[in-house]
Amino acid sequence: IEKVLGQGGFGITYLAEQTGLGRKVALKEFFMQEHCNRDADTAQVSVPSVGSKKLVERFRQKFLKEARLIASFDNGNIIKIFDVFEENGTAYYVMEYLEGGSLADKVKSGALRESDALRYIRQVASALDFIHGKQMMHLDVKPANILLDGDGNAVLIDFGLAKQYDSEGEQT
Repeated sequence: IEKVLGQGGFGITYLAEQTGLGRKVALKEFFMQEHCNRDADTAQVSVPSVGSKKLVERFRQKFLKEARLIASFDNGNIIKIFDVFEENGTAYYVMEYLEGGSLADKVKSGALRESDALRYIRQVASALDFIHGKQMMHLDVKPANILLDGDGNAVLIDFGLAKQYDSEGEQT
């Protein structure tokens, strides 16, 4: 692990090196900061409150399910997940590291050219069309959840709020 890339209420994303393959990756750790503690010496994650254990476990299982589902996707505009594992009393997944930054970062430096904006819109629409075909809704599409790869292509990330539905439209 080289550094923290970002942290939210449910996880921490790190820049890491996958040493066996010699490549940079993003490593996402399940860590509910309001409910979890980390031992400074062992890095072991624990849930000190008995009342929070069920809640944390339910969201940890959702985190793992989400990672496995996204890993099964084959769409160039959706983040690629390489591995999922459990360690230190929590769960992780390893995904591609996209060095182009987020669309939110890009628009902070000024307005996009119309051709770039249209290309990003088409690429994100392709990702959404793909997941909608899998009876899934992302529910958190925003510039911060769209990363740019080394070629400047838009890649949809952060499926933490996503919902999956069965053929009758009921949430699974």
